[in-house]
Amino acid sequence: MFFKIFGKSTALLFEMNKENMAEQQENKDWLDKLGEFFSKIFINPNKDIAYSIRKRGNDEIEIRDSIFDGYARGFIRFILFAGFLIVGFGGGNNLNEPFASQIESIKLDFTWAFNPDERTKPLYEQYIKTVTSDEFKKDYPNDRIIPYEEYRKMYIEERQYRVVRAYFHFIWPIVLLFFIFLPRPRGFRVNRKKRVIYWQTIFGSHAIAFVPEQGDPLGGINYSRFGLYAFGGHERFSLQLWIDDYLSKRRVTALFGVYPSPSSEHNAQILRAIRAYLTEDNPEFLKYVGRDFKNFGLKFNIALCNAFALRVPFSRKKADRAIELALAEWNKKTPNQKQGWFNERRATQKLINERHLREELDNEVK
Repeated sequence: MFFKIFGKSTALLFEMNKENMAEQQENKDWLDKLGEFFSKIFINPNKDIAYSIRKRGNDEIEIRDSIFDGYARGFIRFILFAGFLIVGFGGGNNLNEPFASQIESIKLDFTWAFNPDERTKPLYEQYIKTVTSDEFKKDYPNDRIIPYEEYRKMYIEERQYRVVRAYFHFIWPIVLLFFIFLPRPRGFRVNRKKRVIYWQTIFGSHAIAFVPEQGDPLGGINYSRFGLYAFGGHERFSLQLWIDDYLSKRRVTALFGVYPSPSSEHNAQILRAIRAYLTEDNPEFLKYVGRDFKNFGLKFNIALCNAFALRVPFSRKKADRAIELALAEWNKKTPNQKQGWFNERRATQKLINERHLREELDNEVK
């Protein structure tokens, strides 16, 4: 009897356990789908790529500069903000009247520079009362009364620095605004129609590399995913690129990718996007990339360092002329000569990868 009851109880518990397991699995599947949905919205790497890449026409994309763009502007903004707090609420100022002493000093500078009579007339009136008093005449009978113009001139000459400071107040706000909205330097560009990767520097010169017809599309440049990155904590890096300019034979390098970087894998995502752009007609990442770099999103620090930046003009005519000259020389080469040039770049890339491996860093992007 006992064994029958025990057996029925065991069977019942087993069935209940099966139902619970099925329910738990159903809940897990639902949570996995929910997590996948939110990851597509908030953690989609293709959305993050818009921080570093923008479209420049139908056949060209640009990759944002790093150190001289986001880092420099963010650092300057931080220093200026800290300075404003110190100056505005320190040195005799208070929370109720920030910058009170500075405003008063500026008003005084403008008064002495453009309307000194506002200051000198009350002083002269007080002077007249003093020198015409009986007591003063008794003590200084031979003192002459100084005319107003002479009295005024004396005060103005002693305060010439105020005039200089008054004009300086027209200049420093412009300089301040320039640094707050520090111009964004040009990034490097990938043109899939002409199959070149190039960079127009701040001085207007060009560094141009070619894209191989077969094999790795990045075979004409060298890269490091682990470039210089301020305050990276050995977890975040800039994307460093080297271009051996075909015409000038100069080897130029710079740091690219948005600063601050949205993730430790962001540089690899940029390189994969470039490969896709050069090998696919309509790569997935282009759905998330616009005519301008993305600045606003869930990552406030990116907006702080990159939003509202002025732009350095880009000369399309100069770029097209430089590319055409480079292509004209390139097309004079035999297939073996072209392959030899790419082999040199690949050998250099191998050395870069091996150096990073010794640092326990994997530079290869598959």
